[in-house]
Amino acid sequence: MLELTEGALVAATADDVWADFTDAARLAEWFWPPRLESAVTIEPQELGAWRVRSDVAGIGVNATIVAIEPPRALRLGWRWDGEPGVTDVEITFEDAADASTRVIVRQSGFATAGERTSHVEGWVDCLQRLVDRYAA
Repeated sequence: MLELTEGALVAATADDVWADFTDAARLAEWFWPPRLESAVTIEPQELGAWRVRSDVAGIGVNATIVAIEPPRALRLGWRWDGEPGVTDVEITFEDAADASTRVIVRQSGFATAGERTSHVEGWVDCLQRLVDRYAA
């Protein structure tokens, strides 16, 4: 199986960045571009729902929280709506210099290189929106 690792340095504390991934209203503000009008549901507990949907684009992620360690790690069973495969997503939050946080996304279980490539592109774009959220 194929996997990916992407990361970003965010100019915010781990608590703030944690909330950006685990509070539905905050995640909806940045996870996908605004034009997609994201609807988000998050139940921040083990086996809770972590869902992002765009009716405008006709896409959605329907994930289950596999493990949750505030504010350090979030692990999701990740599935796109309409697709049978589930991948494993682990997001970690590490303290960095100047009250910044290093966010690292590891995703594994891709069936094809093309599937992996599209997810790399998606995470790079997503993490850049998170960095931009805190840009001075």
